[in-house]
Amino acid sequence: MRKPARRKCKVCNEWFHPAYSNVVWCCPAHGAIYALELRAKQKVKEAAKRIKEQRQKEQEARRSQAERRQAVKPLSHWLQMTQRAVNDWRRTTLLAAGYGCISCGTKTAFAWHAGHYRTTAAAPQLRFNPDNIWLQCSACNVHKSGNIEAYRAALVKLIGEEEVQALESNNETHRYTREELDGIRADARAKLRALKQQEIAA
Repeated sequence: MRKPARRKCKVCNEWFHPAYSNVVWCCPAHGAIYALELRAKQKVKEAAKRIKEQRQKEQEARRSQAERRQAVKPLSHWLQMTQRAVNDWRRTTLLAAGYGCISCGTKTAFAWHAGHYRTTAAAPQLRFNPDNIWLQCSACNVHKSGNIEAYRAALVKLIGEEEVQALESNNETHRYTREELDGIRADARAKLRALKQQEIAA
């Protein structure tokens, strides 16, 4: 029977002829050392696995806790979050397109608002409708209560008398659900990201 080819000892790195093909140490003493080294490596792997599993459990616990906190928040919280996302998208879109304040026409405002033609209190069903949200300077939106007469005149020029009347006559009642708000918010954020990426690319 052919002797196994010589190999290097895993402990002392010296060449030797093993008695059997699965032997990787040159003598019993080195075999014992090698076994201890393997056990030490195994312990390190097991410790790393335990740490990883513990970290995963902690992450899952934090995620679960966050989901529970989110679940108990009132619908008004999600309305505000969604309105903020829609307003950010609409304001950025209009500024990128070169619009100014719909009421007074200025393009040099100290602060820009997403001004609603029909307020969210008067027509909550239109709060996320883009035709109902236009760029306004803070002076018109806050100090002049929307400067609504000038707003309407400009809105007619932008979308037409028929569409303005449709907004004015829309008195449907609508109760938003959490899922619906999540979808609207995600869509607005996606559009805002796409717009910013276009600006970077340009």
